[in-house]
Amino acid sequence: MPHALTERQKEVLLFIRKYIFENESSPRLEEIADYFGVKPPTAHKYLAALQKKGYLLARRTSSSGFYIRILERAGEAESITEINITGWFDRYGELLDFPSEIGHFATTLIGAKPENLFALVAMEDLPEANILINDFIIFDMDKEPQPGDICIGPIGSRLFLTQINSRTFDERTPALVMKQDYPIPEALLPTDRQHHFHWHTLAYTEETDNYFMNIADEERFQIKPIPREFIPATALRLIRALSY
Repeated sequence: MPHALTERQKEVLLFIRKYIFENESSPRLEEIADYFGVKPPTAHKYLAALQKKGYLLARRTSSSGFYIRILERAGEAESITEINITGWFDRYGELLDFPSEIGHFATTLIGAKPENLFALVAMEDLPEANILINDFIIFDMDKEPQPGDICIGPIGSRLFLTQINSRTFDERTPALVMKQDYPIPEALLPTDRQHHFHWHTLAYTEETDNYFMNIADEERFQIKPIPREFIPATALRLIRALSY
């Protein structure tokens, strides 16, 4: 749980929450200082204390300037992580403008390394996966895919959101499914075999079959199990962003 706040820290946090609600943007440091009748360095100390106690994230970047993010869920076991938004995906789960610098947001994650993380944003609904426009998906480039995971995978030179169905036994028998209905600890998996992954595009249905088959034909890409190195990242979390 976050640490207890002093009365002044509670007042500052309440002011920031109210300001964001009314203006849909965070207050400038000078506005906080003016409201409380203090100088900007003192206002900065208020924010530093709130950040240390896990209630907000205050940053200044060259692309976004000064900003504040309220963290409604934080604690000592969780790390506050700034996630870069590096692209979009469309109705068919295809990645667009990737990788690019679109923006960023803060969230709390346990155990993930910030340098391995990025996010993509839905520019359209993807009903097959219950994904709505403006949803964020956080990806980890270091996470080993497991059956059932949402990943990024290729159809030729184009990247799509895909779902892992199962592993193959090894690279020599790519059509033989090693059935796994639940994740198996990596320590129990054979290390002398190069597994491939059975997969399907996240937006695949009978109605979209021709769409994806046409792309595969255009890209001269054979739909078959893919090796681990073809999967650049695995999804960690979907965020239904209601206030960004």
